[in-house]
Amino acid sequence: MLEWSSPSIVLNIRSYGETDGIVSVLSLEQGLFRGLVKGMVSRRQFSIWQIGNFINADWSAKLSDQLGFLKGELIRSNFVFLSCFPLAFSVMMSLCSVIENGLLERQPVEHIAQYTFQFFNFLTCDPEKAEKIAVPELNRWEFNFLAELGYGLDDSICHHMANNQSYYVSPRTGKVVTEKIAGKWKPKLFKFPKFLYNHNEIGNLKDWIDGLKLTRYFLEKNVFSLVNKPLPLARLNLENRVIAQFEDNLKN
Repeated sequence: MLEWSSPSIVLNIRSYGETDGIVSVLSLEQGLFRGLVKGMVSRRQFSIWQIGNFINADWSAKLSDQLGFLKGELIRSNFVFLSCFPLAFSVMMSLCSVIENGLLERQPVEHIAQYTFQFFNFLTCDPEKAEKIAVPELNRWEFNFLAELGYGLDDSICHHMANNQSYYVSPRTGKVVTEKIAGKWKPKLFKFPKFLYNHNEIGNLKDWIDGLKLTRYFLEKNVFSLVNKPLPLARLNLENRVIAQFEDNLKN
């Protein structure tokens, strides 16, 4: 019998039959796992299996190549905490979808898991504050997610130049360069927002859009294309939400 028990985040749920479900979780110790939850939609269990919730998950299977069974005990209902904060909620849904679709199953990812748990604590400890700065924090999470998977951008130049510099990123190499070096190629490069290398900055809506476009490109190129998957819809919806908010501000 194979089994483990670990603090986990519910990443995705889908119905299986009339009362059961197949659930994806990010385990702090085991990485991405999926399992069958018996009676998932029952009144007793429904509140446990909501996307973003902190649970203590128990997984078991007779053989390693089986889907296995999941049981869970609710630790904190992040889904409910953030449901009244639309931007922070969209950030949570985006993050869960990127992990669920971008990671290999049953591979421990200790640093990604720890950073993700910390990010969820940030979102839920003060949702009103998170509503204002969740997007740049998510962008930093995506930046580090790419780095942990071996696709980090080379931003070393940012740590040796003056703070008033503007930076751009090559879509081909992922290398960050100054505006002077970018020269005539600047229109073909991505803007590298200051909040990605200076954590004292949070930027504005335009900076957030620049950051989301940047990490979206490298997520699509280096993560999702390798597993023949499109960018998750929740991630695309978040970016469109920020763009719509920026356009509304321009009208007003």
